[in-house]
Amino acid sequence: MNSTKGQSIQDIQQDDVVTRLSILEGDMERLHQIGIALSSEKNLNKLLETIVAEARGFTHCDAGTLYRVNEKKKALTFEIMQTESTDYYAGGTTGNKITVPPVPLVKDEQPNYANVSAYVAITGEVVNIPDVYEAEGFDFTGPKKYDEMTGYRTQSMLVIPMRDHTDKVIGVLQLINALSQEAERIPFQTRFESMVRSLASQAAVAINNAQLIQDIENLFKSVVHYTVKAIDARSPHTAGHSSRVAQLTRRLAEDVNLQTTGPFADYHFNDEELEEIWMAAIMHDVGKIGVPEAVLEKHNKLDGADFELVISRLKRVKAFILQRAENRNRDNGYPPEHRDEQVHQELEEWEKDCEFIQWVNKPGFLAPEKKEILDQISQKTFVDIDGEEHPYLMPAEYEAFSVVKGNLTDDERKAIQHHVVETEKMLRKLPFTDKLAHVPMYAASHHEWPNGKGYPKGLKGDEIPLPARMMCIADVWDALTAQDRPYKPAIPPEKSCQILQAGAEHDEFDKDLVDLFVHHRLWEKKPGEITEFPEDTDDTQ
Repeated sequence: MNSTKGQSIQDIQQDDVVTRLSILEGDMERLHQIGIALSSEKNLNKLLETIVAEARGFTHCDAGTLYRVNEKKKALTFEIMQTESTDYYAGGTTGNKITVPPVPLVKDEQPNYANVSAYVAITGEVVNIPDVYEAEGFDFTGPKKYDEMTGYRTQSMLVIPMRDHTDKVIGVLQLINALSQEAERIPFQTRFESMVRSLASQAAVAINNAQLIQDIENLFKSVVHYTVKAIDARSPHTAGHSSRVAQLTRRLAEDVNLQTTGPFADYHFNDEELEEIWMAAIMHDVGKIGVPEAVLEKHNKLDGADFELVISRLKRVKAFILQRAENRNRDNGYPPEHRDEQVHQELEEWEKDCEFIQWVNKPGFLAPEKKEILDQISQKTFVDIDGEEHPYLMPAEYEAFSVVKGNLTDDERKAIQHHVVETEKMLRKLPFTDKLAHVPMYAASHHEWPNGKGYPKGLKGDEIPLPARMMCIADVWDALTAQDRPYKPAIPPEKSCQILQAGAEHDEFDKDLVDLFVHHRLWEKKPGEITEFPEDTDDTQ
C-alpha cells in the first residue's frame, strides 16, 4: 500500500523538508557535542585520535587519516591512521608507529597538486571523490599500492582542510570509504562536506589549543629540568641526583600500579598523577639553593682553611716544644740540637695528637673512647713567644671534631634539613596547574618517616603521602649507592637493600614499598621497563 496515498504533492514536499530539517538539526546537535568533546581534551595525542574517530562516526565511514602541516619540512606528516574493518590503528596513543613517509607539499620547487592531501592543504578546498580508481587529476599510486599489499579496497574519499581561527590550514583530514546501512562502500554524501569542514575547523582550533598547552608544559618542564640541573651542579658530587631520584620514584609508582593483591591492590596512578610524582621528585631538593656551598661541599669535619688553621697551630706547638728544649740546652750547656728525654716524650705525644686530629677529621663514627682522646687534646694549651696561652683547639673546631657520625655539626645538619622547608616555600610560589597541585606537598615530605621521627613536620604513617614515601626510599637509595660522594664510598646494592630493610623494620621507611623496591630490583630497571613481575622471591640474601 502506498504510504503517500491521499497526500498532495505539496504535503509530500513539506514532509520532505521537515525530514531534511530534522536530519540537519540532528547533524548540528551531533556537531555541537563533538565540538564540546574536542574542546575538553587537552592531551594532544588523544585529541588527534578523537578527531578522526568522531569524523568517521559522523560520516559513517570505515577509515580515516589525519595529517599535520610541517612548515619546516614543507610536508604533511601522518599523525593518525584508523581502519575499523581491518582493526588497524596507528599513531597517537596506540603505541603503533606510522612508518609511511610524509607527503611533500612541494615537488621540483612547484606546489604538489598531484597528491590529493597535499592539494587540499595547499588550496584549502574540499575534495569529494566517489571512487579513487575512476578519478582523474590526482595520483593515487599510494592508496592503490596499499590496497595491493593488504587486500583492502579504497573507494570513496572525502578530504577536508583543517583551518584554525586565523583561517590557516594546519592539517588535513582524509576520510575513506563511506558505508551504507548494509556496510557497503558508497560515495560520501555532499551534505557532509560543509559539516565536516566545520568539524575540521573546530578540530584545528582544538589542536592549536592543545599544542599551546603542551608547548607551555614542555617549556615549564624544561625550565624546571635545567633549574634543578643548575642547583645540582653547585656540587659536582650531587650532579644528577635529582634526576635519578625522579626516575626511581616513578618506577616505584609504576610498580604499585601493577599490584593486584596486597597492600597496594587498590592504588592506581593515572598518567597525570605519574607526571605529578615525577615533577615533585625532580624538584625535591630545590631548597638547597639556600644552603651555604661550604656545607653542601663539605668533605670532612673541617675543610680547607679551617683545617689548615688547626694544622698551623699544631706546628706552632711543635716549634714551642723545640724552643723550650733549646732554652734548656742553653741553660744546661748542651748544644742547641741536643734532645733530652723530655723533648722526646713531648714530641712523641705531639705526633700522636697530630695523627689523631688527621684521623678524627675524616667522616665516620666517633666511639666514646676516641671522644675521650679528643677531650684530652682539647684541654691542652701552649704558650707562644709573647707569653700568651692558647688552646690546641678552638671551641668551633672541637665541636666539628666531636661529630659522632658523619661530618656535619648540628647547626650544619639543621641548615641542610631546612632545605625541605625552603623547597616547599619556593614551590608554593610557582603557578602549578591543577594536575600538579600536590607537587609542593610531595616534595616537602620526602624526609618524613612513618615513625614520626622525620622532618620537618614529624608526620606519621599515612599522614605522609604515598608518593612522598616512595621518594624517601629513592632519595636514600641514591645517597647510599652514588659513586660520586667524596665523604664515603658507594655502598653495593645488596648491602643498600639490607640498610633499607633494616630502616623499614624501625618504621623509617614504608615497609611495603621497600619490599616492592627490593624484591623487584627496581634500581636495575630503565625508564619505561616496568612490566609484570614473576612471583616474588627474596633474592637479596
